[in-house]
Amino acid sequence: MSVYKVKVGDKEYTVKIVGEKEGALEIDVDGTKLTVSLESLEKAAGTQQAAVSQVEAKKEEAKPVAQPVAQPATPPPPPPAQQTQVAAGAITSRVPGKIKEVKVSEGQSVKRGDTVIIMESMKMEIEVKANKDGVVKAIYVKPGQFVAQGAPLILIE
Repeated sequence: MSVYKVKVGDKEYTVKIVGEKEGALEIDVDGTKLTVSLESLEKAAGTQQAAVSQVEAKKEEAKPVAQPVAQPATPPPPPPAQQTQVAAGAITSRVPGKIKEVKVSEGQSVKRGDTVIIMESMKMEIEVKANKDGVVKAIYVKPGQFVAQGAPLILIE
């Protein structure tokens, strides 16, 4: 999780990047959960300036320009290339995190309890297991991809 100090006017906020959801970042601004879309304006050594193009908030509205105090340890994940149609019954992510390994391929037979995906969340490895015996019909993620809680991972029929 990346943490920034963001100054808007005379007010300073603590901003935590919590995860990614449908090409947008999920952030926590001083306890208020927001979903934002960013478009990069310029990258310079040690700083990045971005304009917020879309914000969904419950308590307060974000200002249009944010500038992080320091470069994050890891860059934010890129938005997914395209949206995929997800079938009902897909196994979903229980936590936000990064896909470390996909252990199966489409068309492969699996048994209930087999490890199908390994994720990393909060520096812990999480094994995602098959929820039933069947055949892998679709894989919605790839290694290195960041996913939000509830994001579809794999479909077994």
